[in-house]
Amino acid sequence: MTSAPDYRVACLWMGFVNLLMVFVTIWAVWGLVAVGMLAYAMHLGINRLALRKANREAKFRDH
Repeated sequence: MTSAPDYRVACLWMGFVNLLMVFVTIWAVWGLVAVGMLAYAMHLGINRLALRKANREAKFRDH
């Protein structure tokens, strides 16, 4: 049985295209400030996830 193809790069590019489409739509409807607030909220969420992952890995290493 052969291994499955690696679609990571294609998935990341399509995620970027979809996020860009959402940002352009929000920009057209509510303006640039709404896009900036959404981008900042996403930034904070990603940082929170990274911090939680780092804490979980640190606890795992301690045991």
